Amino acid sequence: MVSTIPYNCTDSQDKSTAAPEHSLLTYDQLIDRDQLVEYSANSHTSYYLFSTLAKLELRLCWRIQQTLLDEGFEQFSNPDFVKTIGIEGISGDIEGKDLLNLLPTQDFGDRESLNAMYLVGGASKYPLISYFARHTLQNPQVLPLNIFSIGRQYSQVTEENSSLLNTQQSTAITLLNISASRNEMELNLDRILNLYTHILQDFGEVRIIQKGASDLDLCEETRYVFQVCLPVSKKFVQVGELSVEGDYYSRRLMFKQKDEQQTYRNVWTLSGTLLNITRILPIVLETTQNNPKLIQKFYD
Repeated sequence: MVSTIPYNCTDSQDKSTAAPEHSLLTYDQLIDRDQLVEYSANSHTSYYLFSTLAKLELRLCWRIQQTLLDEGFEQFSNPDFVKTIGIEGISGDIEGKDLLNLLPTQDFGDRESLNAMYLVGGASKYPLISYFARHTLQNPQVLPLNIFSIGRQYSQVTEENSSLLNTQQSTAITLLNISASRNEMELNLDRILNLYTHILQDFGEVRIIQKGASDLDLCEETRYVFQVCLPVSKKFVQVGELSVEGDYYSRRLMFKQKDEQQTYRNVWTLSGTLLNITRILPIVLETTQNNPKLIQKFYD
């Protein structure tokens, strides 16, 4: 399923101040012209942000943090590392093939030992969901719980080109919703989908794709992918996703609620990356390059 929030990607510039389309630059050209990013010689995906781009990254984090707090979300601070048991319990991938693992030490082994340590980042779903493993909510009246975390996400990158759209380390905002029942989860799904679109539509044309069964992970009932248009490069970039896991994590990780009759019952979850800040920066650069009024709204 594909749906698009109406927004004309090619009309992202204010007509009264925008330059002719042929003079607009892509985000790579803007970065080179204004020296906004330095790519490290240690890795083609290592980078440093400078000037307005570094400030914009911070402002976007603060802006969305305040939006989530206003919506009743609670902020978590998660570790950057998870061991094999956490990876396998959440994703079902016992080898963590798409993740970065540390070299073995006396405290943990290599990937093949099934006791490895993985660098996933505090804004990854792995440490956020692992927190609730073998956990019982004694007071289910607190549900639904809405939680978010701001930090880093790490993943393996195979492409050789240097780009903010292709980095091992990203700044991101992830969220988790825990509901008491399937009906409550479905109500929260509608609310969170509206929250995604409300936040993303400020950045341009948004496309929402519902993935089919063949594209889903073991833990997912369905997944929504959120893409935003690069107006000059004229392509869509994935900046977020939302997974519907149902009671999978409750059964898999022994995460339960105890009702008034002292009966253990499953909980129901939604989780995903609300916004990959690093990947949204090129979109903001292209959209606002000739109109300072447009970029100012991200600082308000």
